[in-house]
Amino acid sequence: MHIKIILQGIIFILIEFAIPSICIAQKVLASPTVKGNKTVIGTDTLIKKNTSAIEYDKKAETAFKNGQFAEAEKINKQLLFICKNFTNKLLYINANNREGLIFLERGKHKEAENSFNEALKFCKDYPQKIGEVNSNLGTLYLALGNKDKAIEYFFAALNIYEINKNMQGAGETNSNISSTYYLMGKTDEAIEYQKKSIALREKIKDKEGLVITNINLGQLYILKGNYDLSLTHISSALKYSEELKNKKLIASAYAAMSVYNVRSKNFAEALKFQTKAISIFEEIDDKIMLSRLYVSAGNLANTNKDSVLAISYFEKAMNISVNLKNKENISNVFEKLSSFYASKNDFAKAFSNYKSYIIYKDSISAKSNISKIEEIKTKYETEKKDNEILKLQNEQQIKTLQIEKQNALINGNIQLAKKKEAEILLLSKASIILKQQGDLQVLTISKKNEEIYKQTLVAENRKQQLKLNETERLVKENELQIQKKVKNFLIAGLFLVLLLALLFINQLKLKKKFEQQKALLQMRNSISKDLHDEIGSTLTSISILSNVSEQALDKQPAQAKEMIHQIAMQSKTIQQNMSDIVWSIRPENESVDNLTTRIREYAAQTLEKLNIAITITVDDNIVAQKLPMQYRKEILLICKEAINNIAKHSGANKATIELKKLQETIILSIQDNGTWKGNSSGSGTKTMKERAETIGGNLKIENTNNSTNIVATIPIP
Repeated sequence: MHIKIILQGIIFILIEFAIPSICIAQKVLASPTVKGNKTVIGTDTLIKKNTSAIEYDKKAETAFKNGQFAEAEKINKQLLFICKNFTNKLLYINANNREGLIFLERGKHKEAENSFNEALKFCKDYPQKIGEVNSNLGTLYLALGNKDKAIEYFFAALNIYEINKNMQGAGETNSNISSTYYLMGKTDEAIEYQKKSIALREKIKDKEGLVITNINLGQLYILKGNYDLSLTHISSALKYSEELKNKKLIASAYAAMSVYNVRSKNFAEALKFQTKAISIFEEIDDKIMLSRLYVSAGNLANTNKDSVLAISYFEKAMNISVNLKNKENISNVFEKLSSFYASKNDFAKAFSNYKSYIIYKDSISAKSNISKIEEIKTKYETEKKDNEILKLQNEQQIKTLQIEKQNALINGNIQLAKKKEAEILLLSKASIILKQQGDLQVLTISKKNEEIYKQTLVAENRKQQLKLNETERLVKENELQIQKKVKNFLIAGLFLVLLLALLFINQLKLKKKFEQQKALLQMRNSISKDLHDEIGSTLTSISILSNVSEQALDKQPAQAKEMIHQIAMQSKTIQQNMSDIVWSIRPENESVDNLTTRIREYAAQTLEKLNIAITITVDDNIVAQKLPMQYRKEILLICKEAINNIAKHSGANKATIELKKLQETIILSIQDNGTWKGNSSGSGTKTMKERAETIGGNLKIENTNNSTNIVATIPIP
């Protein structure tokens, strides 16, 4: 016994294969082959070969039952080779029957049909085998969607099994007839035949058969809404399968229990049983069962709102079904995909899949209709030939009667001549009727031919549509692959751009940090230089004055006092210079406005006590201009040097300081009305020029007898 799954909606039904029964050794196993008076193969050799063939038959059967199809095929080929070399019809039937089942498992339907028909040729003396092969042919045609032909073969098998009182075969076939009625939508008839199957199998204690029949009956009761009876039968199936420890039957029972729980809205339990079933079927690589259960799994995943998993299962089901060339399965997948996309409001995809479902469904129906029409055509063609034969016979008889009539007239036998005339008239009327019937037959056949031609065109059109749909599906898959590649490329490109952007930003940060460190180093060097140049020399002078004043304190007190005064003045200068350095470092003093305030404070402290009027003006367009620390410091010290010169040497009573913007430069002008007493090479003048040059500018001094003007031109940073 072997099983195959068929499914509509979430319900699935199991179809059984009639596996060849293993041969038992007989007293006369085979006859030796004789050529002339010479025996080609001896009896002993034949017995050995026959014994070997029986062993191969057993091994192939065991491998097939265990789902080891590759091993079964290998052994079966060896059996076929042996059977071709000597006469043992029974083994040859078994080998071809099994070969057909292996082809059927792999979706090779034409090859399976050829093998079954080859087996059927040699079944004349073995009624039991006729039943097995007919049953398997029924299963084959059911897989192809030809339900009419399938049920014809199933009933033929059942008739043979009942005549030979083979209850196991009858049990299997009743179950398969039930499954066919289920596919035809006749649930009540399907239930009745499953009940017959159970009754037969209980008598012979066929547990394997009872698993399948109880699963099927449980599914049918779900359709009728009788969940109590459904659970009873499915539970019985699960119990029997676990007792048998048959993985395939256990998985089938799990799948049935999953269906029951889905219909009972117990989705957690349904998922648990379904996962177990799929796991086992994947383990034993049963593609036929998986092609259907993946559809059920897709439905359940959709119910659990897991769209990604649902699509994944539907795609798996479609791929296997296409490889198996199973139109029923393909049609079912398209139907479920249509429902899935409709539930997601993706009506374009829903319609596309529904269209494919209808085309496949109609192609299956058309195949059955064409088969019926061909049968009618054959019937009418036969009748036409029969009528033509009768017509020819009538014409021949009329000719014979006319000759007999002429002879009677010649002999003067009027009575006989009249009799022959009557017979001629009767046959003439019959010929006319036959001609009319023939014409009617021709017309009928013509109409039937036209109908067949139309049906053939429809079938061919649907076939072409299926090919177009398949091509469209492949194109869409190709487009999806291209889109996926483009998407991956874009993601990789985006990632690369982000990486480059991060590297660029990091480079900018490093550059900025380097520039900040460089600026900090420059600031430190500048401060160090200022401290060394301005404060270091002053401190040295203070140290010298302190030593000299200490020595002169007793002998020259007046000189010592003067030196102490100088020390005090120089200390004040150091304090002021330190204050200027600290002021220039602080970032809040970076504007021209703050610089002007600092200059104004120093000018007021220095010049107002000498009664020198000071005026400071700044252009409005540079008040908010920000200046770096170095600029602030150098401009401030230039102004302080100039103010000190005004206070000490000019004799002026009025001074002005002006800051204005000219294009991209700052013009610093310091003017007084005193007399210039310095020269262009003096230390103060030189220091001011150096400070201006330090910040990229220049400084010049314009003087007359009654005024001095210091002008510094400094580029705006």
